Amino acid sequence: MQHCALIHTRQLFIRLTALFIFFLFLIVGTCSKSVSFSAANFFHCQWLDDFFIVFTNLGDGLFALSLVAFFMVVKKKTTAIKIAAAFLLSGLLAQLLKYLFHAPRPRTFFSSGNYRHFIMGITNSGMNSFPSGHATTAFAVAATLAFTTPCRKSCCFFFTTATLVVYSRIYLGQHFIEDTLAGIIIGTLSSLFIEYLYPRQGNLHHTIRNSHVIEPATVH
Repeated sequence: MQHCALIHTRQLFIRLTALFIFFLFLIVGTCSKSVSFSAANFFHCQWLDDFFIVFTNLGDGLFALSLVAFFMVVKKKTTAIKIAAAFLLSGLLAQLLKYLFHAPRPRTFFSSGNYRHFIMGITNSGMNSFPSGHATTAFAVAATLAFTTPCRKSCCFFFTTATLVVYSRIYLGQHFIEDTLAGIIIGTLSSLFIEYLYPRQGNLHHTIRNSHVIEPATVH
């Protein structure tokens, strides 16, 4: 019963993520980088600034590692290992792509002053925008949690949280939509890869327990 519930939550998360990716691809395919970024930042206010400054940390590597430590403490070793593996794999891929693409962050891209709502002391400049590391980590962790939790409501919660982390990166002027889109794909695929590779200990024990040794018939 629980195995069927896990399958359903995995399918739900994958479908939600696929729809989100498709939506972002439509935006990226029809709008320029500057237009889509400005449109996503059509509204700003102080309380949203304060909220996203804090909320965006859910996509930080330190938060992912704290989750690993938490699940180890509560004796959920499998979940801890999967989160750690997905985080490390997706993080390595993201850092490699940052090095290869050397893409400008919004503050560097809009150096001429075409966009002005950058938060002092928060928004980074530089040439390491693609892909978004926070978006990568957020979806790697969210996917892993969804794949190990047999609850559709929890699955929707994990997806919504990761999606808000993605938007926070754009709202805070840290990344373009293209950067977060790549992060979503990397994080989700990394989690799927780890889920596929990780040994099914429960299934293995079940197989061993129910296996029978067939002895050759004795001829008299």
